[in-house]
Order: sequence, then structure tokens, then C-alpha cells
Amino acid sequence: MVPQFTSSILLGARRLGALLLIHLTIALAPLAVAKEAPQVDAQELKKVLSGVDKLWSSKKSEAEMTMTVKTSHYERALKLTLWAEGDTQALVKINAPAKEKGTMTLRLGHDIYNFLPKIDRTVKVSAAMRNSSWMGSHFSNDDLVGSGHLAKDYDATLVEANKRGKTTVWTVDMIPKSGTNLTWSKLRLVVEKERTIPISQTFYNEHGGKIRTIIFSDVKELGGRQAPTKISVTPADLPGERTDLVYVSLRHDIKLDPDFFNVDNLKSH
Repeated sequence: MVPQFTSSILLGARRLGALLLIHLTIALAPLAVAKEAPQVDAQELKKVLSGVDKLWSSKKSEAEMTMTVKTSHYERALKLTLWAEGDTQALVKINAPAKEKGTMTLRLGHDIYNFLPKIDRTVKVSAAMRNSSWMGSHFSNDDLVGSGHLAKDYDATLVEANKRGKTTVWTVDMIPKSGTNLTWSKLRLVVEKERTIPISQTFYNEHGGKIRTIIFSDVKELGGRQAPTKISVTPADLPGERTDLVYVSLRHDIKLDPDFFNVDNLKSH
């Protein structure tokens, strides 16, 4: 049994130690403050973001892709062809499986249409449905036809710069500009500065909660450029679920008829 006076000494020593720890923590507090955000020229930052925007695009392009979807209820695989002209026109066509073959999604400026071969109808996607799931995947209608541009639609701030070998990796926080109609409040982009190759994008709601994360991987030569060939999206509220979009091929500066991106011509594609 510890004598009473010994117990009092130990208690006093503990209190003194606690006080010293508190004072020491306060004194060193400035040293624990997070590093200031690195300084970067606005034009240099915009150049990197523009490079990411242009990574897969050109005046006119055609891509062959596969999409695999995994949810808690099912798994499915699709084969797709994507045609695009600049930033305003795009068409996605499903080639397989057979039950969805011929289904298409067309973007004309700010408008999106779905052609449904089973009922031989073209349906305009309402504003409320633009961010709904595309063909049961974790991509939305907007995602598949390339809506949103990093360099034009966001106010960007460089928050961190790190070296990975000879590569500079930037972490950039991006707030949608007013009038862009984007449904998230912030996008955090991680990107290789020198090659302007994205590593990840994380989307946040107005409360700061994660909505989803997109991972870019398998960097290869694609259409004459080094680019990620695999794009994986995982929803924050559905653990274990994901959709992988893989580029099989990509051709730039192809020839397309002037009326290729036309609602009335969808049946002929």
C-alpha cells in the first residue's frame, strides 16, 4: 500500500507535469500550424488545368471503350463508342450487350438526348436528370458526354505541391463558378504538373462531405498522347461499389459528316 504522503507527491508531480505540457504545447503551437499554400502564377495553374481538359479531346475524335459496373445488386459490362467534336458535341453508343445495343446518348451544347432503340424514341434529358445514373453505372449523363471544364468552370487554388521523384504533384481545390450548374460545392484535383495528367478527383457537397472519388490510372500512349486509359469512380455512400471506364483506342482529328451530331440522324448511327 502506498503511504499517503507518497501518493500526494505523485499527484502533485502529475499536475505539475500536466501544466508544463500545456505551456509547452502553447509555446510550440505556431510550429504545428499547417504549411502555407504554395504560391503559383495564375496563368501557370490555368495552363495545367487546360492540359487536363484537352488530354482526351480534339476537334473531332472517336474512342472505343469498355465499362464495367459493380453494385451491391449486380455486375455488368458494356462496350461503347464515343464520338466528340470540340467541347460542345458528343455521342455515346452502346455496342454490347445485345439487349442495350444501339442505345445512344447525344450532347448538343447544353442539351442531352437519349435514343432508345427498343421503343424507337429519342428522349430529351431534363435538367433534373442530368446527374442521374447513366445505364445503371456510377457515371452520370453529364459525365459521359464531357460536361464541365476545369480551366473555365472553376475558381482554382493550389493548396499543396509535392515531389514524387522527378514529378511535381499538385493538389488543387476548385470551386464551381456561379452559373455553371454543377451540383457539387468543391472539387479537389490531384495532378501531375509536368505531364498535366490527373491522378484523382474528389467531389464534395455543401457540407464538406465526400460525394464520390474518381481515380485515373494505367497511363499509356492513347491517340498519340500519354494519358490515363482507366477511369474509376467510387461513390462515397455506397462502399464496395464502382464503375471502371477503360479506353481501348482513341483516334484524333477524324472526319465526320457535318450533320453527324444531329437528333434526327440518331437512328442511322
